[in-house]
Amino acid sequence: MKIIKKDKEEIITNFEVLQLLKHKRRIEEQVLLNEFVNNVIRYLETTPASKQTIESVKECKKSVTKLADNSGCKILKGEMLQLLNIAPSSEVEVHLVIEDCEDRIDAQEVLKQIKNSLGEEAVIRDEDNL
Repeated sequence: MKIIKKDKEEIITNFEVLQLLKHKRRIEEQVLLNEFVNNVIRYLETTPASKQTIESVKECKKSVTKLADNSGCKILKGEMLQLLNIAPSSEVEVHLVIEDCEDRIDAQEVLKQIKNSLGEEAVIRDEDNL
């Protein structure tokens, strides 16, 4: 494996972490590390990340960014990361993620874009897991 140095840091979503850990699931002779990785995978499989795809994540980023641009604001990297990781199911959750949401962007439209791009199954909460 080759490490490539980048000039800037990248933030990855829970979906990307889940995909990476599933791909690199077994590490030879590292029992505790393997147990940790399996626990993280089990947890992430109970989150919206388990129902996302590469295409849906890209589409969500694109549609929410376009909505923000049309509203004359910018969605910060941290806000986008939280929107993808949480996949909000209510306007309240959107307001908790996007700072000064009422002044920057329409929360209902953000919810609509998230549901359209990530899919209803990624947004709907399973009451048993709460």
